Amino acid sequence: MIFCELNPDEYEWFVNEHFSHYTQSRVHYDYRAKKSEVYLVGVKENGQLLAACLLTGARAMKLFTYFYSHRGPVMDYNNRELVQFFYTELNRFLKQKKGLFVRVDPHIIVNHRNHDGEVIEHHDLSDFINQMESLGYHHQGFPEGYSMDTQARFLSVLQLEGKSEEQLLKEMEYKTRRNINKTLEMGVQLRDLSIDETDKFFRLFQIAENKHGFTFRDYDYFVRMQKTYGNQCRLVLSYIDLNDYLSRLNDDLKEKTVMLDEASEQLKENPDYRKLKNKVKELEKTVANLNSKIKETEQLKSAEGDILELASALYIHNAHELYYLSSGSNPKYNQFMGPYNMMWQMIQYAKSLGVKTYNFYGVSGIFTEDAPDYGVLKFKKGFNAVVEEYVGDFDKPLRPVLYKLYSKI
Repeated sequence: MIFCELNPDEYEWFVNEHFSHYTQSRVHYDYRAKKSEVYLVGVKENGQLLAACLLTGARAMKLFTYFYSHRGPVMDYNNRELVQFFYTELNRFLKQKKGLFVRVDPHIIVNHRNHDGEVIEHHDLSDFINQMESLGYHHQGFPEGYSMDTQARFLSVLQLEGKSEEQLLKEMEYKTRRNINKTLEMGVQLRDLSIDETDKFFRLFQIAENKHGFTFRDYDYFVRMQKTYGNQCRLVLSYIDLNDYLSRLNDDLKEKTVMLDEASEQLKENPDYRKLKNKVKELEKTVANLNSKIKETEQLKSAEGDILELASALYIHNAHELYYLSSGSNPKYNQFMGPYNMMWQMIQYAKSLGVKTYNFYGVSGIFTEDAPDYGVLKFKKGFNAVVEEYVGDFDKPLRPVLYKLYSKI
């Protein structure tokens, strides 16, 4: 086996052929290379590529570099000989590059959980963790919650492979399936936003930031992501045209009014027919509700305009997954359930791409009702997603004495 730097083309081929995270993609490398010290490294044997890794460097203590591999390297972690060789050689390579320390968070799942936190399937990684420790890579444990310094350790993921759209919909919780169908009945729509329309997304994203009390990214970040990922990125907007919605309501009202008139006439001829009495009562309620909805919608249209922008999100895909990365919605328009429609249409889009999974992305890993993202957790659960819990970070000091000083700063 030989450890070597890789050219972008052979690297891209490998990560496309082997299941990997978008942060290990060729596009991500091109993006990082514009502003950071980056390396593509791997292992070959008899001309065959066995492992590949994107490393990003950042300045540490002025003269040294901190290296990080986002969800890498990409390799068969069951091959102990390969793991041993890769990390041994990586240490040598990064020391030559004035590395102070390196952090890796391998794309390895320790637990599959349901959204109540119960372990569905456990993977014993003790041998791997012990091997990494023997190589000087210190496991940072199994933390919960969110951090701006590391990737999310818990991801909510929907498996698509081998399932039809009909099956995916059927396997969702009743409430989720019902809400999706309601959005289709109301005429909620989805469209792509151009880069020039990023402000529409960002307004909704800031509503989410204010609601949850955090600041994540600025406007320029989302513009940059669209430019970087090109046709592997979609910025979408869920909206409703109130003129179209009113037309649907009025058509429904006409139909139900005719049905009510017919049932009322039949009841006159059969005044003691209980089933018919109940039918008339139900139709009267339906007609009253429709009239009320029409009035409310006309008032809403007068106050807010013809088009209501309900929800928006940034998506990225690679050869393996579609990632739901950042989003926001307007709680004023919750009755139109824009996020449900957006999710369903993008799940269908993921199916059309042929990817294996729809990745709802990070959750905190806290499954109690006092969790900071409990509402988000319940929302994602409704789509029949599973929580993938990753092994987490490993830190390797390349210059132990200096690293101790750095850690105290």
